[in-house]
Amino acid sequence: MIPIIQSSMKPLEDMDLPMMMERLLRLAVPNHLLWLIFFYWFFHSSLNFIAELLQFGDREFYRDWWNSETITYFWQNWNIPVHKWCLR
Repeated sequence: MIPIIQSSMKPLEDMDLPMMMERLLRLAVPNHLLWLIFFYWFFHSSLNFIAELLQFGDREFYRDWWNSETITYFWQNWNIPVHKWCLR
C-alpha cells in the first residue's frame, strides 16, 4: 500500500483526474481488507479474549451487520457496545 500511496502524490499535485481515480481504485481493495482484518481482530478476537478473562457472560459485540438492507439496521448492529452507549 505504501508504494501506491507514494506514487499517488504526483497525480494529486498535477490534478490528473483519470490517474487519481485509478490510484483510488487500486487502494480500495487493500483498504477494504485492512478494515475487515481490523474488525475481526478487534471485535471477534480481542473483545472475546477480554470477556473470557473477565468472565463476562453476554458476548454480543456485533450482530449480522453484513445482512443489513438499510443504513439504520447497519449502524444498530455492527457495534453493539457503542450503540448501547450512544443510546444512554
